[in-house]
Amino acid sequence: MKLRHLPPVLFLFVTALSFPSLSVHRHLSLPRPRSPPSSSSHHAAVGDDDALLRRLASVDPGADYLLAEATALLANATLSSTRSPGDAAAQHHHRLLTLRFPSHDSTNATAYRLRVPHDTTLHADDDGAALLAAFRASLRSLLLTRRHIPHDAAAVMRDLPYLLGLRHRRFPACAVVGNSGILLGSGRGAQIDAHDFIIRLNNAPAGGGFTRDVGAKTSLSLAHSTVLRRCATSPSAASAATTPRCAACHPYGRDVPLAIYVSHAAHLLDALVCGNATSPFRLVVTDPRLDALCARIAKYYSLRRFVAETGWPASGWRRDERPPHFHYSSGLQAVVVALGVCDEVSMFGFGKAAGVKPHHYHTGRKKETAVHDYEAEYQFYRDLQTRPEAVPFLDQAVAAGFRLPPVRQYW
Repeated sequence: MKLRHLPPVLFLFVTALSFPSLSVHRHLSLPRPRSPPSSSSHHAAVGDDDALLRRLASVDPGADYLLAEATALLANATLSSTRSPGDAAAQHHHRLLTLRFPSHDSTNATAYRLRVPHDTTLHADDDGAALLAAFRASLRSLLLTRRHIPHDAAAVMRDLPYLLGLRHRRFPACAVVGNSGILLGSGRGAQIDAHDFIIRLNNAPAGGGFTRDVGAKTSLSLAHSTVLRRCATSPSAASAATTPRCAACHPYGRDVPLAIYVSHAAHLLDALVCGNATSPFRLVVTDPRLDALCARIAKYYSLRRFVAETGWPASGWRRDERPPHFHYSSGLQAVVVALGVCDEVSMFGFGKAAGVKPHHYHTGRKKETAVHDYEAEYQFYRDLQTRPEAVPFLDQAVAAGFRLPPVRQYW
């Protein structure tokens, strides 16, 4: 696929959510009361404010940041292309792209570097002009689509196979494999591999020494764009001269598509580069309607948990130390995808257990990232199993005739 053909493919799938209303902003910015509400008012807030929670959940807390970043990039970004540093062989196979733009909240310039294959497409674009034009087109599409997201959960769930470019619309049995350390020693590998469609997250390793616990088969890889950014730019001395950096971003084989969701506008450049003709796999940027649905679900449960555990009104949620770029996890989005393409859904590697220290089964990381509210997402998974008809936003799809598949979670 030539570079000039990239925008029509990628821009259908850029991340997008609706603009917040002024009234919702007022709810979010209300100061915390000096004393907690009474027990009766607390229960009333939990029981009677579902409509308010849904309305507040429709406001993306990271929207201002993302829109400001996209606007700054569109107006001021410059892109240059130079030979990649290193030996002659590395220089022959790769070039170094440098994206410069002023930060949206300061006057300091930010440098963003991406090492890319020096293939015929990029060789003909040594000054980076064509790639910069494509990048700007993607930014325009991002800004445009965020203003026109329909709140139609039924249409999103119905269209998911098409939006992800899957060959089959439905799969009998699906496994969503999370990255929790609870998988270590679980012996779930054979059970996972027995499913018809298997989704893995953020390039977590499968097969090899992990086969017994997590299996070896993969049908779809879903990752946050940060994962693509890190592996596309990481050095690899052993293969720098011969291996395109994007190839390192996808360990499951060229027949397995990679779907990424984007929460930083600059990462659209990675998607453009890694989605060109030299890519050894099919790259899809998730559709804005899917992203919007996942964001609403994640924030709703986070708001509800905040009210239940603190006794404060939902308007105080942003004082709960949630960062402005709060968003849903890859696992939550993978589960929502499975609900749209599977007749039965099994979840593995989600949650925590006493005595299990690693947050991920394949790393030594012990802490959860603050940008996700995992405890809130766990409640979403419990509701999917015990009362799926009551899950916010998805209940609208059910009312319109969509059938949610049964979900079972394995520890």
